[in-house]
Amino acid sequence: MGLGSVHRLLRAAVVGLGLLAPFGGPRADAISDLDRAFTEAYRLGAAQALANLRAAVPVLVNRFEQIALYRPGVEAPELFSMDAALYLEASAVSHTAAALAARLAPFGLGALDDERRAWLARYQSLLSAAEAEVARRGDIPEELRTLQRGMLGDVRRFAQRIHQQGSVDQALLDDMGATVRAAVRKNLEHAAASQLEQFRNQVVRWKAAYPSLAWDRAAVVVIGVHQARDGNLQRQFFDWLLDDHPSRQDRVVFAETLTPPDPLDQPPATEALTLLSKVMLDKDLAKVVFGDPLALQSDVLGGAAEAIIATWRR
Repeated sequence: MGLGSVHRLLRAAVVGLGLLAPFGGPRADAISDLDRAFTEAYRLGAAQALANLRAAVPVLVNRFEQIALYRPGVEAPELFSMDAALYLEASAVSHTAAALAARLAPFGLGALDDERRAWLARYQSLLSAAEAEVARRGDIPEELRTLQRGMLGDVRRFAQRIHQQGSVDQALLDDMGATVRAAVRKNLEHAAASQLEQFRNQVVRWKAAYPSLAWDRAAVVVIGVHQARDGNLQRQFFDWLLDDHPSRQDRVVFAETLTPPDPLDQPPATEALTLLSKVMLDKDLAKVVFGDPLALQSDVLGGAAEAIIATWRR
């Protein structure tokens, strides 16, 4: 839906045009001159929109387990990085069934080749070692420890079965998935709770430290990848915090990337902040041009495209 990703932003009529050649380039014709004039006007408008935003409200940039707080009048952000130990462990354990399926199924069902048989032998050892490590962990709740040991044991037994019979079939993989599915979901609940509580507690601390900031008008850009876009945990958190919704993006914008973004303690999140300012600028432009601030949340050619394609025969 709409500006939920950088790619669909760039498909709209306005967003991103400020990245083109500046006004004053080679003259071609009157129409090209108009386009260059718009490009320059938009570039300047987006830059001013960002300056206005940074001067007025707190801006939060989120990348997975990190949040950077940009305060008005302060150039450098404050960085929060959550304790990811429980999340990473839950993720690693939950991925075991997927790892088994990914390494076997795409290469063909039926008899296993030597390479996959060797991999299965190594993976069983990894699973056994992980079971033993989890059993020794005293820093995670007993319920979670028991859950994770059970999942690891179940996947190890399926790996052993496949290895011993020397072949794999879809029914066996489906059986494995059904066996661990409930445990995977419960494991992910623990991971989600850990991240959400840490995020909420950090925002509470920032609000207490800077009570004069306009927190009710804060702006957020969540940087993520495609497969985590729908139902994205971080986006849900910030939507809750600012009473926003993906269909509106009044205060929270999702920036989709092709590859995982750099950590926020590296170069400033300039592209993310610029994107945020363009989305906010587009709302003002859409209200002026279309009478609807949400008009540019989707491709401006979308309605016409839908009508045209509906008339085509296959």
